[in-house]
Amino acid sequence: MSFKKVKTIIKYLLIVTILAIIVGGGIWRINNFLVEKRFAKSLEGRVLLIVIENNFNLPPETEENYQKYKNLVDTIFSHILKVNKEDLKDKNLPEIVDIYLEDYLAKRFKNAAKNYGKIVILSDERASYDNFKRVLIDLNNEGRIVDILLDLHGGAYNVSFYNQTISKYSIASDKNFGLDQRLLNLGYVYQTVCYGGENMEIWLKLNAKVVSGSKGLNSFVILAPERFLYLWTHGKTYYGAVNGGFNFEVLVWKIIGRFLPNTIFSVKEDDLESSKMIFIGEKDYKLE
Repeated sequence: MSFKKVKTIIKYLLIVTILAIIVGGGIWRINNFLVEKRFAKSLEGRVLLIVIENNFNLPPETEENYQKYKNLVDTIFSHILKVNKEDLKDKNLPEIVDIYLEDYLAKRFKNAAKNYGKIVILSDERASYDNFKRVLIDLNNEGRIVDILLDLHGGAYNVSFYNQTISKYSIASDKNFGLDQRLLNLGYVYQTVCYGGENMEIWLKLNAKVVSGSKGLNSFVILAPERFLYLWTHGKTYYGAVNGGFNFEVLVWKIIGRFLPNTIFSVKEDDLESSKMIFIGEKDYKLE
């Protein structure tokens, strides 16, 4: 075996190992019983509503980069998702995301937020806008504070639910939310939505305490939400937890990018600036 081939194999193994450790949670999942106990009571009175749906939609350049490094990326997916690599062979990236990654991430988000009194996950058909409204209103009627995590696509003027692109103005003026009576008891709204920074005011209008969103296209949406949930449920302010999640994912990709420079794993300055999270509302909002 040539030295070059050995070097390539070592690179692959290092990357898979790094991702397995990080995504597996070994770096931060040291049980802090006292911290969890301290905030458990506050979390019991809250509901976390997670909406996660990709709609088979990814930027063309993302799919192009995936196809270029498909063998490597499929090796990583196979290891992390516990899927036979052969099952990924004939699938494109949007298919892999919809079939495997959405459920995988939803489970990880749920585990990171395990001390919530109730966690509801909407994906696929259940992630339609009409169902989101119905579930949100039903949860609100239970009398608990509702926190929302939206892992969706979107733009400057809309949010994409399952097979539906909904104008932010339609959401803000939706009479089903009983806006005149200010009935919604929302905590935070955390968004991975691209241009989420343009949609923040609608959630504040619907009575959220604090909202965050990216300035433009958001490239850091895999590890950041889970890390955010972990930090938030362990007492960090909303501002600190959101930025902590963002910085964590950036660091991970920078580490991997050192092994594979100028590839799909590289972190570009434009991506950092576009993905930067901005805020509206009570940035220091936190569990009591």
